Amino acid sequence: MTDARYRLLDTMQDLMSNYLLDECPNDVTWEDFDPDIDGLRSSVADLIDRHCRGAVSTAVVATYLVDVAFFSGDDCFASAVYTIDASTPEGAEHHALSMSLDCIYNDPRIPDLSRAATARPMDDPDAPI
Repeated sequence: MTDARYRLLDTMQDLMSNYLLDECPNDVTWEDFDPDIDGLRSSVADLIDRHCRGAVSTAVVATYLVDVAFFSGDDCFASAVYTIDASTPEGAEHHALSMSLDCIYNDPRIPDLSRAATARPMDDPDAPI
């Protein structure tokens, strides 16, 4: 049930963000365009954050450096690095991707915007990504 709940929250977050990216004019903030959806998106992000913290409380937790790359089409134009405590690299990547929704590089005016995350354990920070 925990994985299904996370997938549901993650899908809701993606749907709302994609709606705002597609429909909001470039010269209007998401908060002004549709404050209800933007507020709900923030609430879902908080639930994802709480879920990730609760899901790892019974597991062995490791600290990961997660590099989130931002793409316009096939071209990487920026990256952001997050330090995430999680039980798996995949969990760290999901959490970093959720956090990156609020990053300055997650700009709806960028054509074909996409993101990709790669996690590496902090105990081996020089490991190739």
